[in-house]
Amino acid sequence: MGFASQWATQGVRPRMHLAAALLTASLLAGCATGPGAAPSPNAPQLFMNARGLKQWDHPEAFGPVPKEMLTTGRQYCATLNNGGKRYTPTGYHPHARSVEGYPFEDGGFYCTLE
Repeated sequence: MGFASQWATQGVRPRMHLAAALLTASLLAGCATGPGAAPSPNAPQLFMNARGLKQWDHPEAFGPVPKEMLTTGRQYCATLNNGGKRYTPTGYHPHARSVEGYPFEDGGFYCTLE
């Protein structure tokens, strides 16, 4: 099942398909650091690494996931679950940016393995 189908069946807004796909790619790239104590004034942005995968430029720029965003974060991170691996939201930034530099409408989540 593709991302669009997953989002449609999970009831997550369609405009977030791209955010989920980009988030997936960033996690597969293996970021070494994680979220900080609060969102940084400088928002994290996705970029293409040397292997051609998208990843966050500054994972430490994410802050904790706000309580009111936890359900949404769990839905986003669940799209990464496969082969017995489960992902959970451990960071959120309200102004996380796409590869093109545009902020995601609902911010971005940093997901890690449980």
